[in-house]
Amino acid sequence: MKQYEHLNVQGGGNRYDAAEYGDGAHKSENYANTQKARREAVRNLTTANFDSSSKFVTLTFGNVDFDISDVKACNKAFNRFRGRMKRRYPNFQYLAVIEFQERGAVHYHMICNLPYVKKSDLARIWGYGYVKINAIDKVDNVGAYISKYMAKDLDDTRLQGLKAYQYSRTLQKPVELTNWHEGDIDALQGVEALLNEKTPSYEATYESDNAGRITYAQYKLTRSV
Repeated sequence: MKQYEHLNVQGGGNRYDAAEYGDGAHKSENYANTQKARREAVRNLTTANFDSSSKFVTLTFGNVDFDISDVKACNKAFNRFRGRMKRRYPNFQYLAVIEFQERGAVHYHMICNLPYVKKSDLARIWGYGYVKINAIDKVDNVGAYISKYMAKDLDDTRLQGLKAYQYSRTLQKPVELTNWHEGDIDALQGVEALLNEKTPSYEATYESDNAGRITYAQYKLTRSV
């Protein structure tokens, strides 16, 4: 649940999806806002579809015949990997974010619904280098866990105009209820009543130029709820 100090922008969606244009200070500020919005989208999409029983995989490039600092080239390789995974695991679902290594190379952090698979088998399917499988069974907030790997420097423009994350189109989109859409009010009040009885598993407060202080709280509920 998210609460705004000043609610002066109505409507859902990502206000910064296309806000990477302009020049000078405005361009830098808009891109920083884009990065913040990307992180929030990743956090929400991950939370809606994955949990601590999901697999968390890091995919790293070794010796390949293309520039591993070129995001477009790496994304083409990742898409080929995704196709191989889908053929082997028809129900494969994933969300992957890009992180740059110190050497400038792209690598991917991916949360997915894979069953048990040997690291060596997954490395063969990846086909471009190395894989690492992390245990996240003790992670309460998987959305925050994966979004923290996204570009930490908001002025790093290597992903400007490019995809910072990829995900299965079959993932469930988070449902957004707002107090400015009349049809949502009854459902929103029901959710608020339920959450008043729960303790948040994650809380954060941050500032926004447009909305002032924003309070974010995440609750761990069963899928049936």
